[in-house]
Amino acid sequence: MKKLLALLGVLCVLSGCTTTPNIPPKASVTFIDLQRFDDELSASLVGIKEPVSVDFYSPVNPNDIPPRMQKWLATVEKSGGRINISQPEGEMVPRDPMIVFSLFSGLWNGIKAMRSEYVNLSMEDSMKNRDANISMARNAQGNLYIQKIVFKPKEAK
Repeated sequence: MKKLLALLGVLCVLSGCTTTPNIPPKASVTFIDLQRFDDELSASLVGIKEPVSVDFYSPVNPNDIPPRMQKWLATVEKSGGRINISQPEGEMVPRDPMIVFSLFSGLWNGIKAMRSEYVNLSMEDSMKNRDANISMARNAQGNLYIQKIVFKPKEAK
């Protein structure tokens, strides 16, 4: 009976142990608001020296970037990278800075908020020497949305 209880105790202890899964790096990661996304993106940025793109299941308004994605963009800027915004193809770039400011005020507010928060060290390590390119597009109704975000290695100067 004692052996059975001891075995049961050992099994309970072992079942409580968790290991972090070895996530293979991918050139393209689809955003989902879960810790798994952070793990996949981090593994991809560390494991692949080429650009890594983030796609979305549904259109993301530039003013409503999810907080989890804002955190990654803030980390790019914090680590010395740049955030570039690519307008939809064939569309003229606005000359009025207030238009651009109003479109991306949500992104800026998120970056400022995330600067004051503690940022995970693995995120910072993943973002070293990376820039972010936010590719915009328009849907059939003419609304602007984020098509994808590409984290690319910084260009050598």
